[in-house]
Amino acid sequence: MRPILLLVPLAILLTATAALSLLGVHGFGQLASGAGLPPLEWHLIRELRLPRVLAAAAAGALLSAAGCAVQARFRNPLAEPGLIGINSGAALAAALALALGAGMGTVFMSAFAGGMLALLAIRLLGRAHRDSVRLILAGLAVSTILGSLLTLLISLLPDGALRSVTFWLMGSFAGADWPQALTLALAAPAVWLLLYRRWPLLNALQLGNDAAFHLGFDVKRGEWQVTTLAALAAGFVVAACGMVGFVGLMAPHLTRQLVGGDAKRLLQAAPLTGALLTVLADWLARSVIAPAELPVGVITSLIGAPFFLWLLQQDGKHHA
Repeated sequence: MRPILLLVPLAILLTATAALSLLGVHGFGQLASGAGLPPLEWHLIRELRLPRVLAAAAAGALLSAAGCAVQARFRNPLAEPGLIGINSGAALAAALALALGAGMGTVFMSAFAGGMLALLAIRLLGRAHRDSVRLILAGLAVSTILGSLLTLLISLLPDGALRSVTFWLMGSFAGADWPQALTLALAAPAVWLLLYRRWPLLNALQLGNDAAFHLGFDVKRGEWQVTTLAALAAGFVVAACGMVGFVGLMAPHLTRQLVGGDAKRLLQAAPLTGALLTVLADWLARSVIAPAELPVGVITSLIGAPFFLWLLQQDGKHHA
């Protein structure tokens, strides 16, 4: 399928889902009846819901672009930032900064540094074995260690900080304000553009390091650039919204079923798919047990974990 044939319906679905999240079923009914919305409702939409929807869409786009990059880098459709330790490293560093009372800027820089340190650990553990399976296993080991350290940190926090850090680690757009939303909205196209300019490299990396080298690419430098951009994307999202898992796995794979494995086409369509997934997940998080709210990370994990198991089963059939 040509990307344009997918981009148009994705954009329509994203717009409709965003409108539903902004207005709610009741708001749609009021507008359809011609009654209009009261001033207080418009204020809530403008100051609370709109930055939240914008942050959710931008986070989904960032995670999807990072997922495309990581899957190409490791030549494995099961890879994503959360599965190879980037998210865990970013989360541990950001949670530590939060526990120390750091501001948003410090939290973001900590999240980015944590993601990069996790990548460095994976690189050191897997450098003796260049195949993607061993690198992913190294990532899972690093992610497990970092997750254990994060649990230890949470257990040592005082009650006042425990609730906020725990809820943040489960992922939520509830606290998104205009500065956070605009930061993510500016970061998403910037990171996407940097990755999109490297689509020939991503295609070459999928053929293997030797093939990419013979095609004229600086493989070591290119791999580092791609993984750095993926860590940057994950760091932005984790710092602003907490752990929103499996979006970087689901969105690229769902898009790949429609446009194929070409990195150029994937990077054109997958961010819209990811934005649609996160906006829909955020709406469900607000609606399922309203007026209470679920962490959005719970919704994406409930969908993403069975999806990952299904992918494992399909991958097993292909290698049988």
